[in-house]
Amino acid sequence: MAKRWRQFAWIAWLAVSACPAGWAQSLTASGTVNAILVNQSAIALIFDSDPSGVALGANGSPNASLNFQTISPGGPLAPGITRTTSGSSFTVSTYFDLNVIEGGLTTASYTLSVNLAGAAPQGLTYQVDTLTLSQNAQTLLSNGTYNTDVKHSLSLQVSTAAPGAGGPAVGTPLTATINFVATSN
Repeated sequence: MAKRWRQFAWIAWLAVSACPAGWAQSLTASGTVNAILVNQSAIALIFDSDPSGVALGANGSPNASLNFQTISPGGPLAPGITRTTSGSSFTVSTYFDLNVIEGGLTTASYTLSVNLAGAAPQGLTYQVDTLTLSQNAQTLLSNGTYNTDVKHSLSLQVSTAAPGAGGPAVGTPLTATINFVATSN
């Protein structure tokens, strides 16, 4: 009897093994997701590298960085940076693009203000376009067009006076944070 049972099990195993996969029943499961959202009007400020300027760090984001690298009154500069010199200072400049993206607004334009987040390091003066920056917010643009890269210049005037005599520190990275705020009109 045990021999017969083994033969039956062997034949059953062969029969199941030889069956095409299509004969086996497929198992399925299903479900749903109910997505709910509230659409809200908004604007976003995005910094983009300008082809004629320095490549921005975190390009295409609202928090970019711009590195002038090593600068001096003479000598080589990084690509995308220009320099002018005058008696007691020199100025390095580059370009960047700013895009204010809107969605769901009824206004056709925005106002852009700019300011330094803190005091500029000694011997340095920052400018965006023709506006000399301070810690007080100033209007840079009063009728900006949405969804368009707008080219701006960032200039840094550097005093050639010695450190301690009105000039900036030498051989040390000097940084400043510049705040840009776009407000729908």
